[in-house]
Amino acid sequence: MLGGAGARVRCVSVIAAALLVAFAAVGAISALARGARAESESKVRIAFVGDSLSDGYWEGVSVTAGRDACLKNQLEFGRFAKNSTGLTRPDRYDWAVELRRIAESFKPKLFVMSLGLNDRQSVVEHGQITMDDSPLYDDKYKERVTAVLKHAAAAKAALLWIGLPAMRMPVTEKDTRAKNRLFEEAITAFGDPDIQYVEPWKLNAAGADTFASYGPDQNGRMVQIRTPDGEHFTVAGEMLTAAYLLPRIVATVGRMTVPDGASLCAKNEVQAQ
Repeated sequence: MLGGAGARVRCVSVIAAALLVAFAAVGAISALARGARAESESKVRIAFVGDSLSDGYWEGVSVTAGRDACLKNQLEFGRFAKNSTGLTRPDRYDWAVELRRIAESFKPKLFVMSLGLNDRQSVVEHGQITMDDSPLYDDKYKERVTAVLKHAAAAKAALLWIGLPAMRMPVTEKDTRAKNRLFEEAITAFGDPDIQYVEPWKLNAAGADTFASYGPDQNGRMVQIRTPDGEHFTVAGEMLTAAYLLPRIVATVGRMTVPDGASLCAKNEVQAQ
């Protein structure tokens, strides 16, 4: 009997010790989770929205900012772009509605938007079709742009709308130039200083915006910067676009979050480590 009682006591002791360890582990995990939430909430949130081009911009900017100790601790980049989406088919995917959802859940200070790659087509909304060769098309498309802008403004968030880059195929390039004009016109008419059109990255900043599959990377080496489809950027190209976009992103969030015109990270410049 005594031996059995002793075994039971030892068993209970082992179970109690295991429970204490488990409770301690749960407490530690909970503390880490609270710390991670607090760290995330202290950062300025930037939501990348739009199509696959925007997703590439997110990749390049995230990597580039992660090399800067200050920016890494100050900024959080949300990945919300969705491939094969646009503004012409809100019956399938409505970016105006999606922007509102992201604003409510992620609460960004800034949206970075790129759309239009998939919009070489008629606008279909509420069962009504506006043909892409119709004289009404431009106004209808700008109406779709404005619907997105309204939700960014309602969220009290800034928005940088990145123009479409040069494309290889002439028909795509022609549509790209037309879409960039409509983006800029709609944003200018909207008249919100926190919502801006950003010219697309160019291989030759001072020259014509022409397509090139190859170009010098950040170290001057000639590399492939555009993918074989003639529309997207390679990883090397994404790094070039990030070097162009990140200072504009930093300047925008700095104006919104840092008082007295000071820059976000002591100096209003990005230095890759």
